[in-house]
Amino acid sequence: MIRKCAAIIINNKKLLVVRKHKTSMYISPGGKIEENETQIECLIREIQEEIGVTFTNPTHFSIDYAKSAFEGESIEINSWLIDIIGEPFPCSEIIDVKWITSKEAEKIQIGSVFKK
Repeated sequence: MIRKCAAIIINNKKLLVVRKHKTSMYISPGGKIEENETQIECLIREIQEEIGVTFTNPTHFSIDYAKSAFEGESIEINSWLIDIIGEPFPCSEIIDVKWITSKEAEKIQIGSVFKK
């Protein structure tokens, strides 16, 4: 089972989602927990790598189990509500960063934690 951490970032009633290169699905920022890494350490690394910001006030939101949209394996996703410092922008494997409302979420392909 793959263990991941996902960030839930909300600003002005909009949710931040990202899209990786060569994909059409929007997902939560975050990623795989590396060996000997805590969930918070994973979030710090992934948020900096993917959207170029830091964060404060991490609050554990949920643990979900699903099949990965990309790896095809079972995953455990620990979701964290966070407040970001700075303006997010696409970095590393991320090609698009988008703030969406719940109505906009119905119009795009969305995966991960947010699909539910």
